[in-house]
Amino acid sequence: MPARLQTPRRFFDENSIGVAQALQYVRGDITWPGGPGDLVPAGARDHEWLPLVGQAGLVVLTRDKRIRSRPLERQALLDHGVRACFQTTGGQLTLFEQLRLWLRWWNEIEKLVAEHPGPWLASVTRAGAAIFDGNS
Repeated sequence: MPARLQTPRRFFDENSIGVAQALQYVRGDITWPGGPGDLVPAGARDHEWLPLVGQAGLVVLTRDKRIRSRPLERQALLDHGVRACFQTTGGQLTLFEQLRLWLRWWNEIEKLVAEHPGPWLASVTRAGAAIFDGNS
């Protein structure tokens, strides 16, 4: 039986919708472009959804191993007050491997969210979750 639909607290971008849907099924508080809550339309570009997600206070979960080398993208996230976790592991992970990695460090991510108001950017790897940029 799926979890009861709740106000979204976490946002996955379009590169991980399958993971988002799996987590939504068991948690009820996950959304994505075109997903529950109608916050971000499907197909929205980063510059369109960043202010919406930041204003709503959602935590972004995404796979982008090159985020550290993109200063303009990093600054846009911070400028919109976003708290974001990036899977930065090497190699191509399947959706199932991505899901396993998120779940492995979910409690650590929740701890970052609870203890650091942000904005901030965190890296999630096989070794753990840690903030690497931001105003926390």
